[in-house]
Amino acid sequence: MENRKRYIRQMLGQKVHIEIDRPIGYLHGNIRYPINYGFIPGTIAGDGEAQDVYVLGVNQPLSSFDGEIVGGVLRMNDCEDKLVAAPEGMIFHQGQIAEAVNFQEQFFDTRYLSLFYKSCGVLPYRTTGEEKEYLIVYEQFSQCWSLPKGHMEAGETEAATALRELFEETGLTAVLDTNISATIEYPVPPSSRKQVVLFPGLISGTPKPRAGEIEDFRWIKENELSDYLFPDTVAACKKLIAGLSNDTNDKTE
Repeated sequence: MENRKRYIRQMLGQKVHIEIDRPIGYLHGNIRYPINYGFIPGTIAGDGEAQDVYVLGVNQPLSSFDGEIVGGVLRMNDCEDKLVAAPEGMIFHQGQIAEAVNFQEQFFDTRYLSLFYKSCGVLPYRTTGEEKEYLIVYEQFSQCWSLPKGHMEAGETEAATALRELFEETGLTAVLDTNISATIEYPVPPSSRKQVVLFPGLISGTPKPRAGEIEDFRWIKENELSDYLFPDTVAACKKLIAGLSNDTNDKTE
């Protein structure tokens, strides 16, 4: 499995030529292909045949395609992993890839690797007296303090992802202000990038840790953010907090 992951990661960003053998509209059994599907000539994949590739970003049937590998589909109980290509410079995050290839991958237990990952999360806050307090979570895997967040899944909006991840990690719901957002972007070695979109969310109740993922919670004030969070996350939080302050001022004028 690790070798298969490594292969997909090595292919991310590579320029490839693909021969299309199942163009848009092709009927295979009961499946009519909504996207182009083909193979990279001269390659050998885990099933002993040429490496199969889904092609995104082209809305007409093709006979061949030259583009860039933007992702991969790792089948957990099957060796027929797939690559995902798109026109050079076109970006698809893991949720968009999952949605595009669901017509076939819905029958398998799959994981998605991508040249570009997108996560969404919440800066959860509550008001105590005249001050706001902000909820941070301690992640078991990274052993760091962070905000509730996670990868977008097929068909989700940014707000839906943020609320789902908040509930999964803390057991809490929130009223999001989707008019206020902040974005963080950073490299994910060896060749990917990740974008995190954050919204402020007013919550109530007591958080409950998610076993195996979240170890602890802490309520902190704005002047404590830099004591716990990475600088880019602190900057994003301050942008959200400033947005909340401006929104409150606008409503009271």
